[in-house]
Amino acid sequence: MSTEKINDDDLQNVSGGLIFNASNIQGADPDKPWEVLDDHTGNNIWINGEKQVFATQKEAEDAAKRIGANTLEISWDEVQRLRGQK
Repeated sequence: MSTEKINDDDLQNVSGGLIFNASNIQGADPDKPWEVLDDHTGNNIWINGEKQVFATQKEAEDAAKRIGANTLEISWDEVQRLRGQK
């Protein structure tokens, strides 16, 4: 299964969550750069006190599916827009 990237217009219609590769983002865990994010806020999803971060894209996709989230990958610009930083 391939991960799709979405544009800003489509981003508003996504529900349940998104995945993000934070490899080049300062402060991201270099061993677990793949994050599952809330689709409305862009913030990390936490489950049972654990931030949903993973070593591989597949692990992030599998985790997103388990919680009923989407496996659509978004860019850093899209994350910042969701967080109200752009």
